[in-house]
Amino acid sequence: MNKKKIFFLSILLLGFIYLFKKMGILNNFYFYKNITNTYIKKKTWFKQIKFLIFIILFFFTIRLFIYEPFYILSDSMMPTLLSGDFILVNKFIYGIKNPLSNQYFIKNKFPKRGDIVVFKFPKNIKINYIKRIIGLPGDFIFYDKKNKQVVIYSKKHIKKNIIKYNNLQKSNFFQILINNNKKKNYDFNKNSIKHHFFGQLRFFQYTENINKSSNKILFLPEIQNELEIYKQKNFSKYTWLVPDECYFVMGDNRDNSYDSRYWGFVNKKYLLGKAIFIWFSIKKNTNIPFIKIRFNRIHKIN
Repeated sequence: MNKKKIFFLSILLLGFIYLFKKMGILNNFYFYKNITNTYIKKKTWFKQIKFLIFIILFFFTIRLFIYEPFYILSDSMMPTLLSGDFILVNKFIYGIKNPLSNQYFIKNKFPKRGDIVVFKFPKNIKINYIKRIIGLPGDFIFYDKKNKQVVIYSKKHIKKNIIKYNNLQKSNFFQILINNNKKKNYDFNKNSIKHHFFGQLRFFQYTENINKSSNKILFLPEIQNELEIYKQKNFSKYTWLVPDECYFVMGDNRDNSYDSRYWGFVNKKYLLGKAIFIWFSIKKNTNIPFIKIRFNRIHKIN
């Protein structure tokens, strides 16, 4: 079991212990010195088991249908989400699904353009991805490969691009090539580099404005991604028409994200929920325990 799983399970266990102690369960469960009647002991024990089962079912239901924690492993959503962030996902916001069939039996809100969503990867549903919804059903999308920007025409705005970009500037993040040519991302202000590297590329960023909200997008002007672009039938390369009940998703780190540009659309049945909050965050490239915690990362997700 890796350190991240141990950490998460430890937090969960401490939460259970605190809850039980608060309810007076641990004290009654282990110490029966003042109880002499065997019948009372058995009855008390049975009540405690029932309560324990109720607590387990309660938390299981919350995790399955309402809220679920996730851990960010990749840099594909930089600068919005960083590797090492622990996030909370609202699974009820789009409705409640049958976990076996993935069909909604209680519908709530429709996903909006700009939502950051966790979903089952369509090519392998055992893997969970997190990206930002860019295109909704019926949207016509064109990707500007040179400027790393998206042009979208929706059903309501046939002749008007509904995504705007501004505030082009240099970012605090840069990407380097380590000895083994493995790419790594670093923050200028918070990390000292101790590796020998062949070169470094500084990220640029611009503000992407969607649905009266805005978010930062990272890109590398010097490089072009070598991944094969997904070509939709009857459409030219770099253009897509989003099918019904599907969504076009992209990572905020445009040159380090494996998303709809390369494998297609996400059916709504694969959506698990919307990322709403960063509740904990750790640096992965330091061994000092307290310094590893990034307190400034604990905030609501836009």
